[in-house]
Amino acid sequence: MLAALLAGLCSEVAAGADDSYRFVPGRGEERPATLSATEEGVRWNWVAPAGGWDTALVGVRVTAAAQEPWVELIAGSERIEQYLDPGAQGLRWLNLTSLRSQLRDGVGVEIRGHGVAIEPGPATVRAYANRLDLKRPILVLAPHPDDAEIAAFGLYAGRSATIVTLTSGNAGDANYERYFSDPAEQYLFKGYLRAVDSVTVPWQGGIPPERCYNLGYFDARLQAMRERPGEPMSEMYGPNQDVSVYRRANLGRLLPSGPRTNTWRHLVEDLERVLRKVEPALVVTAHPLLDSHADHQFSSVALAEALGRWKRPAVFLLYTNHASENLYPFGPPGSVMSLPPWPGPELSVQSVYSHPVDPDLQRRKLFALESMHDLRLSPVEQSGCGETGAQRRPDYPRVPAVDYLRRGPRSEETFFVFDRAGFEELVRGFLEQIAAGP
Repeated sequence: MLAALLAGLCSEVAAGADDSYRFVPGRGEERPATLSATEEGVRWNWVAPAGGWDTALVGVRVTAAAQEPWVELIAGSERIEQYLDPGAQGLRWLNLTSLRSQLRDGVGVEIRGHGVAIEPGPATVRAYANRLDLKRPILVLAPHPDDAEIAAFGLYAGRSATIVTLTSGNAGDANYERYFSDPAEQYLFKGYLRAVDSVTVPWQGGIPPERCYNLGYFDARLQAMRERPGEPMSEMYGPNQDVSVYRRANLGRLLPSGPRTNTWRHLVEDLERVLRKVEPALVVTAHPLLDSHADHQFSSVALAEALGRWKRPAVFLLYTNHASENLYPFGPPGSVMSLPPWPGPELSVQSVYSHPVDPDLQRRKLFALESMHDLRLSPVEQSGCGETGAQRRPDYPRVPAVDYLRRGPRSEETFFVFDRAGFEELVRGFLEQIAAGP
């Protein structure tokens, strides 16, 4: 099987498969490595970066099986597992960060493939010393309730963080239709319930409700709002245009709680006020290209527009909760996150930060995610007690491959790091791509 995979790999490389990430020169340290073939994969000797590091990657060319391909990465007494996208072909960036305690100069690093053929020969190791000061104020922007926890619970837990959720999450699955005859009423209830989650669940990570705020804008509306920035827009399933019906879930006083129409201009104004009040040194938000969800993309567009009125420097940590058809990160909970495969044109990368999440914090993150109503079964579905066909919607229980209770708890959380100018340039590139069309 591996021989056939390797033959396919050679064919793919010959056809020109290469890196779709464009790593910005001068950011981090790049070193060549020569991968020697072993019976189970490849190995090379680690060369310590000159300037220290907190995150390290190695780019290897692979051909992977169609189901659950994974690799073992071994250095000294440390061993980690990393899963790849099914059928992976060409260059993939593996995450070495969890091996850090063993990566001393000259130590051998081995990669063993399981359903994965790894090409020996020249490779590249990239190391980043981000020197992030996580004691400074952190602003986490979540497009929907639960996005902050999925992407950054390990990063924000126990820190000087403010969690701001842009929408109430009042769209999507009709989780509670059994209890409401009117769809608009059902989604109004769902949105308020999720808004409450967004300001209370972060307390499980030590962030009190007073430092959380849901802006109450409407789920699945952000792109349309930007296209008509001054026009009040109704909810997906009803006539309401007032975001304050969801802001009543807030305990904090970050913004006024009175009536406010659902418009793009109001959203940008609110984000400007948030920036001025929080004065964050670190801003965590969705990557507008790697994350495929329109609300996630346009959350970062709104942030970029708000930055035009707030001139302070900040570091931007960008995440993706919707990559590779909602399959990324691959593999079981607790395993390591590689970089997501990127099928598009070259994607600029200033730096990468892999934030360690220890087993205790992974467990806390799992239960924080489980506390989110939209990530678990509804009461009527739970009442079936697991009986086959008992009062369950046809799309539940969720397909395990895309379930956030699998994808969320990981041994690290991975972010793409940009300075302010780099983030703004990234958003401009996204908007140019949208304007150009398919």
